Amino acid sequence: MLAKAGEDVWLVARGQHLRAMREHGLKVRSLAGDFTIPVKATDEPKEIDDIELVLFCVKTYDTEEALAKLAPAVSDDTVILPLQNGVESADRIGKALGYDRVLGGLAYIESFIAAPGVIEQRTQARKIEFGELDGSKSERAKLLETL
Repeated sequence: MLAKAGEDVWLVARGQHLRAMREHGLKVRSLAGDFTIPVKATDEPKEIDDIELVLFCVKTYDTEEALAKLAPAVSDDTVILPLQNGVESADRIGKALGYDRVLGGLAYIESFIAAPGVIEQRTQARKIEFGELDGSKSERAKLLETL
């Protein structure tokens, strides 16, 4: 949705999913409407310049591998918002890349990769909640709410 709204978005993927998005764009099937959008996609986060926000959405068992690939690409200004299952995501990311970069986050959505390059969402629930780990209301969280 960020790319659809005109934000500069990169997707990090691998294998057939990456190839399909590079060749055909990202296809989204949703109760809110289907669309296909061209995207920039890579399997190497270090190829991306000036990363402001990372929506960290990998499977929990892939966290350490993804963090190792992400580390060279983040800067002091990068904000990382984990949207994973499990309660330790923010702590694992904070330990690896610095707690000052991490927000806490929850995603309420049922979605899955229906085919390479195709994301399907079948329920009405579509909501993300996030904030500072200490519960404060920061400027960066307020700015993120506007996107």
